[in-house]
Amino acid sequence: MTDISLSEQGLEATEERRNPFRRLADALAAENDRRILWLPVFFGTGIALYFALTIEPPIWLGPAIALPAAVAAVVLRAHPAWRSACFCLAVTAAGFALIAETTRERAGPMLERRLGPVALTGRVIDIDTMERGWRIIVAPDALPGLDPAQQPRKLRVHITAASDLLSPGDRTSLKAMLYPVPGQTLPGAHDLQRELYFAQIGGVGYSYGGAKRLAEDDGATGGDWRQWLLALRTEVTRRITAVLPGSTGGVASALIAGKRGAIDEGVTDAFRNSGLSHLLAIAGLHLGLVGAFVFFAVRGGLALIPPLALRYPIKKIAAAATLVVLTCYLMLSGAAIPTERAFVMNGIVFAAILIDRLRISMRICAVAAGVVLLLQPESLIGVSFQMSFGAVVALIAVYESWGAELGQLLRRGSFLRRALGYCAGVAVTTVVVTLGTDPFSIYHFHHIALYSPLANVIAVPISALWTLPWGVVACLLMPFGLERLALMPMGWGIDATIWVASHVSAIPGNVWQTPRLPIGGLVLTAFGGLWLCLWQGKWRRWGAVGIAAGMATMLFTRPPDIVIADFGRFLAARAPGGGYYVLGGNDERVAKSLFAEETGTDLLPWPDAGKPADGLDCRDGGCRYTARGKTVAIVTDARGLPAGCDTADAIVSQVPAGFACRKQVPVVDRIDNWRRGAVALWLDPGGISVTGANDSRGDRPWVPHPVSAKERAEKALPSE
Repeated sequence: MTDISLSEQGLEATEERRNPFRRLADALAAENDRRILWLPVFFGTGIALYFALTIEPPIWLGPAIALPAAVAAVVLRAHPAWRSACFCLAVTAAGFALIAETTRERAGPMLERRLGPVALTGRVIDIDTMERGWRIIVAPDALPGLDPAQQPRKLRVHITAASDLLSPGDRTSLKAMLYPVPGQTLPGAHDLQRELYFAQIGGVGYSYGGAKRLAEDDGATGGDWRQWLLALRTEVTRRITAVLPGSTGGVASALIAGKRGAIDEGVTDAFRNSGLSHLLAIAGLHLGLVGAFVFFAVRGGLALIPPLALRYPIKKIAAAATLVVLTCYLMLSGAAIPTERAFVMNGIVFAAILIDRLRISMRICAVAAGVVLLLQPESLIGVSFQMSFGAVVALIAVYESWGAELGQLLRRGSFLRRALGYCAGVAVTTVVVTLGTDPFSIYHFHHIALYSPLANVIAVPISALWTLPWGVVACLLMPFGLERLALMPMGWGIDATIWVASHVSAIPGNVWQTPRLPIGGLVLTAFGGLWLCLWQGKWRRWGAVGIAAGMATMLFTRPPDIVIADFGRFLAARAPGGGYYVLGGNDERVAKSLFAEETGTDLLPWPDAGKPADGLDCRDGGCRYTARGKTVAIVTDARGLPAGCDTADAIVSQVPAGFACRKQVPVVDRIDNWRRGAVALWLDPGGISVTGANDSRGDRPWVPHPVSAKERAEKALPSE
């Protein structure tokens, strides 16, 4: 009997090894309630699949998959594996259906050509104080020269001249030059057109002179609560910057009202390069500290009143008051993605106090992710969502695994040891957050900050123990006009933080430029990180393989050699030692700025005619660019035509180059740039690769579809 039993056990073990599906089912069963954490992941996968398409899917596709899959999950409830698979498919399809419907609801015309100068009138939606002037979002009246079907819903206009005092809800009049939303400066770069499409902003521009406030029309309404809230945020920002001018006031406005347009660009770069950008985004640290401050202040104050403390549950009263304050903070700050995530997580914690159930876990993070994606599904592809949840998921996973040990190690002993333990805890948290957000930082910004733990160890205690508490006091004093009493000491803390950011960012070797991380590599890395953090069994370690494979994809990318963008007006050629020679006047300063951010390299002046630079020799009307054994003829004006099909391996032209050479060599001219978006060329000994930004973006609502003047005229003709 013993031999038979051992034999049966051996057969079962052999069968288990041969059946990987059974092993997978057992591993999933062992995770038990951790499986529910993947629901937001599958929901987000449906959203990501929508954005991965190059054609706009029919609106019925998502529901057509979700409903049968949900029914199948109910029918197959006796088969757990199939039921789970159908349920996951239904959740994925639901995410796909939601973002498709959101895209349809946000649809609006976008400018296709420059317009102006034009007399622009309309209602102010929102106002941001900038380093120079203001940036307003306007719901315009009918624009001259545009058909009603082409009128954008909103425009974003930069005003630098002295203007009348405007508030959200006011009607305004100004003279402005309007432009289409800038496209990508190179393939795979930040897609501002997609971002502003979902914000329903169809054009950008700048004003000639100041803006005037117009009297209200007869019968004009006073607006709804959203307009009142925007006006409140604008007024709060003005009162802050009146006390704290410059970047100090800009940082204070960012911490209180979520508006950071007044921060100097150099200060913003210092925060980014020192790893302190999270201090400018109202997120978990800010809401957590504000919540803790309010909770303990209310509870402590009530405890000093014995009749209340003995008769009523002051802990629950304090939790309820904290929820009210956090809700007001969320609305005042503009409800950005990190703020929404932090509000949901902190709200669940304080709500748990009300029902005597307090447990901080990964489930709270999953709930927060689900809520944010339901409210703003397009946020999935934004840097705020990715970095915010990347940081929090990594932190919770580490403290779920080693939180007790770290707590005992860092909080024992004398006061000095506990103080050092606090600093060590900040350092550990910073390292974990850095590891959780670095892949997204590399993908979006193409660099990492090496000394961010040092900056955070110094700056986070300043913000936590000084700056943010004074900010809360300033908000409480603002209705009485006494905000100066709290804003001044708050400004001291902000100045100290700016000093830390500036000095840490200036340490030699702090900022490491990285190669571009392909979207496929980002997906692999994100999936590997989720696998590592959401599961608890030994198989979670396989997530490290996904992370390593995703990050390794950077080894197979390199910057393009030549880029032509902005309808041919912007041209860049890579120098042998790094950096780019850039050709483009003052009108292309926006393209230059975006290109510098995307490449992370120096922009070098385009060489003058007759003064050759490394790899680039220019003459009247054109240049010759040489790299990796290939020569490209660059035509800068009509004098450089014809370029000579047999003397170059490719032709790049800022003017229409015709069709003469297109069968012999690759040709990219202004017309190609107009139709394909930014075009990049990679030169190799074996050939030349040409990629347009719109090639991978496809035919989507936010991708411009250029129409020539002839086509516009034909459309304008009345039908016979």
